[in-house]
Amino acid sequence: MRRAAVVAALLILFTGTPAQAAPGVGVRVDPTSKSSVGKDFAGFSYEKDRVGARMFNARNTDLVRLFRLLGPSLLRIGGNLVDMTTWNPAGTGGKSTEVTPADIQELSLFAKATGWKIVYGINLKTNTPEAAADEASAATRILGKDLVAFEIGNEPNVYVKTWPEYEALFSKYADAIRAKVPGAKFDGPGQANSSSWAEDFARTQKDRGASILSTHVYIAKNTEADIAKMLASNSSGRLPNISDAMQKAWQAHGISQWRVTEANNYFHGGADGVSNVQAAALWSLDYMSGVASRQGSGINFHGGTSTQFPLHYSPIRYDGLDPVGVQAVYYGELLWKLAGPGAYHSATVSGASDVTAWGVGNNVFVNNKSTSAVTTTITLPKKAHSAKVYVLTAPALDSKEITIAGSKVEKNAKFTPRPKNVKVTGTTTTVDVPANSAVLVVTR
Repeated sequence: MRRAAVVAALLILFTGTPAQAAPGVGVRVDPTSKSSVGKDFAGFSYEKDRVGARMFNARNTDLVRLFRLLGPSLLRIGGNLVDMTTWNPAGTGGKSTEVTPADIQELSLFAKATGWKIVYGINLKTNTPEAAADEASAATRILGKDLVAFEIGNEPNVYVKTWPEYEALFSKYADAIRAKVPGAKFDGPGQANSSSWAEDFARTQKDRGASILSTHVYIAKNTEADIAKMLASNSSGRLPNISDAMQKAWQAHGISQWRVTEANNYFHGGADGVSNVQAAALWSLDYMSGVASRQGSGINFHGGTSTQFPLHYSPIRYDGLDPVGVQAVYYGELLWKLAGPGAYHSATVSGASDVTAWGVGNNVFVNNKSTSAVTTTITLPKKAHSAKVYVLTAPALDSKEITIAGSKVEKNAKFTPRPKNVKVTGTTTTVDVPANSAVLVVTR
């Protein structure tokens, strides 16, 4: 007691404020589960023109390594430029304005080198069903088992105003593709920030090759980018409402999965200082948790480069076609991946309003978005012997200096985390969570 008093007095002397223990927070993880998290939950989405530009090739060794560190997972090829990129079956390749068989071959080699599967987008807006079918046939032949599904068009509700109009257009393309590729699989409808066609798509397409019920979701336009609003977006508004609607449509009509095949924080590329800082990493964790809790199969976070505008939110940063590092959303996805696949468990939090928590398997996330460190007592879904704690942290919410367990991720995917060991007594463990940080408790 005497020593503690001396320490407290010294802290007051040198800081001018009395020493205070971190607030106590309780996290109780529900041992039951209605959802599961697969290996491909945290994926990527890229613009279609990046295929012709040859961003995806097995010789791009740093990019291969960065994909491997996060994967194996699912790469969705599409974006706005899918509807501006043409198919040239006789071309030699290497042009961003078109895709050729040689370009798809490079994509195939990249997929094999990384272990990632592909959702392959096909032009709908400025194409013909015949050309779409020819490209789909080539993609099927070249990609083989690495092809998961075709996505016809990007966010068709932007240029097709009604469901009947879209259904007729989609059917023309899908029928032409199935005629050349019997057994072809599709995702859709992939609307922009909407789920209004999800029920109709699931109902009419579930027996016609649809294997993924999809949507694209962003918080708002980048002119509205704001850290506080970004962090609040997972608790109310567009993100949870669309996830609720997608779960309902999926449950009602029996398509094998529903997925957010394109997402990030603020559309039109996000905003520097909001979309690429620690707050965005914490936001991405809560968003993935929200989709998983509603039985979604994953999120493809949009990134890479674009000829339309800078992609500040991109998980991987680029100089031309080459990666130069990673940023906020990549760190969120990487922490998620370190939990591994398993049953998703909801959790209740007591003692704090800016802390969220959930479990995957017997591992637990605690996401502390408050300005104060907290000491968290966790009740696990089942007993464990010990645990390692990975802390995703940065000096501040608006900082780009992000680490996981003391390590950055270098451009060549070098990642040397040093997680701390903590004791587990039965189903209980206690961990400290710094302010504006998240922890992952991995049990053994």
